[in-house]
Amino acid sequence: MLSELVTSANFNDSTFTLWQVITVCDQVAGGFYFGKKIIGEPYSREDEDLLRTTISSAAHVLENLQLYSELEHARERLAAENLTLRQQVRKEMPSYEIIGASIAMQKVHENIENFAKSDAAVLIRGETGTGKELVARAIHYQSPRADSPFVAINCTAIPESLVESEFFGIESGAATGVKQRIGYFEQAHGGTLFIDEIGDMPLSSQAKVLRTLQEHTVRRVGSLKEIHVDVRIVAATHQDLKNEIKAGNFREDLYYRIGVLEIHIPPLRQRHSDIAVLATHFLSEKEKKIGRVLQGFHPDALKLLQRYDWPGNVRELENEIERIVTLADDGESIDEGHLSPHIMDEYSSGSDETLFLENIRDAVDRLEKRMILKALAECKGNKSQVARILGLSRLGLQKKMKRLNLAEKGMQ
Repeated sequence: MLSELVTSANFNDSTFTLWQVITVCDQVAGGFYFGKKIIGEPYSREDEDLLRTTISSAAHVLENLQLYSELEHARERLAAENLTLRQQVRKEMPSYEIIGASIAMQKVHENIENFAKSDAAVLIRGETGTGKELVARAIHYQSPRADSPFVAINCTAIPESLVESEFFGIESGAATGVKQRIGYFEQAHGGTLFIDEIGDMPLSSQAKVLRTLQEHTVRRVGSLKEIHVDVRIVAATHQDLKNEIKAGNFREDLYYRIGVLEIHIPPLRQRHSDIAVLATHFLSEKEKKIGRVLQGFHPDALKLLQRYDWPGNVRELENEIERIVTLADDGESIDEGHLSPHIMDEYSSGSDETLFLENIRDAVDRLEKRMILKALAECKGNKSQVARILGLSRLGLQKKMKRLNLAEKGMQ
């Protein structure tokens, strides 16, 4: 980074002038020039050493200034890139990414749009796996705070002993070997703090969070200094907080502080009309992720997906589609045989009332398909054995499988 150029000196010549050029990063940055001494004496080796020392110090100062300038330019460039990325994420996070055309989900979309305009605290209620964080992000990225941080924290992931330091930070030296840590409130300054599963937060921590929301300040563990924070709170829970208040597990004053606005996300079992849309979306997504191309869903497979209750909600459906894409072969159409056994089992144990909702031909086809698939699994694809078990000829089994659109790949 640093180079120096010095003239050779004839120290016996009293007319000699001493000079040195400073170059930083191969660029001339300056120089020193000593003319002839007034008293006519020649320069000495000590004079040269003094000049070298002076030049070395000056060169390092100039080099540091140049590095500082480069760092400032880099910082400005990164800040601009960061803003661009935030704006891009903002465009990519509209509420239509929260998939669902049911009346219940249309209400969720409407609430997201309206709540984004406000700066009031939002409480999102819904079962595990319904997409509460996705809703929180949509609110943030459609709000005036979109260019500021979105910080998410799940209360169930923090041990009770660490809640205070995680939320409010800790000063260096607060305990032996402890380094300074910036808490989640400070990290989210100017933006949104998403507190997931707030109903599981310990009572002792609830009081401290309430104080921060009231005072808009935090005090790091081990510090007496109050730090101002400007944060919008979006909280979420799968619990009924009013029941938790009655049970003494949640503070009523905190509930009214975080629940100024509320959104309820219905479970997937209450919006079966959204399942086909979600399944198709996840199929396209997982095909790109895994590098596989399938031929979509057979109508019977979609019907089974729609009749399943999905206790794990959207997250469970996404996992099911990823499993299907992982195990299926390229070019296959997804039929009942690709679905997890527990989905088939739930249908087979369904009530008689469900069976009467479809015509007899469909019911017979469905029963025959299930019997053939089960026999094929037990016989490891040996069609001769399957035909014998089911009381069919091999040719009759082949015709029936073709009519029922059952793949024969890998069968004997």
